[in-house]
Amino acid sequence: MPKVIASFLCAFGLMAALAVSASAEGGPPYRRTTPRGSFGADGPELVVGVPGGRAWGIESALIPVPDQHAGFRATVEVSDPKVREAFIRVAWYDRATGRPRQFALSDARFVRAGETATLEVALDPPAGAVAYRVRVLARLRTPDALSAADAVTVTLSAPYVRPARVPPTRLLP
Repeated sequence: MPKVIASFLCAFGLMAALAVSASAEGGPPYRRTTPRGSFGADGPELVVGVPGGRAWGIESALIPVPDQHAGFRATVEVSDPKVREAFIRVAWYDRATGRPRQFALSDARFVRAGETATLEVALDPPAGAVAYRVRVLARLRTPDALSAADAVTVTLSAPYVRPARVPPTRLLP
């Protein structure tokens, strides 16, 4: 009987550790996009490690599209030379519940190994979008590599209202 209890406690602890998610400044929870990656938080910074192959990282829960023009800031630091590039991606969805499929993507510029960049990311939804996810993704230089657990750190601001872009006008005499 003690073996059964010990096994149960071990399995419960493992499930709890895998279920832990972090958030950015009290924002939505984030989770890994692959169980082979690593993810944690150091204060307001989200810390990401990725395996080789396609772009991996973390993603937020579904967030409703804001009513006004909005955006957020992301400070991304890539410290591992195995990382070719890290970037912020916004995936757009036509439903905010269940398991919707993304129908459009918006990517911010790439941040390379050894760089730190603060990016302004506009939340300009395409027609029909009602929700979005923020992803922090990275690609490695070689497909069989594995980055350090703290290869990419990112700090995300809360969304803020942006003024609508109005083209400059000139009155003619």
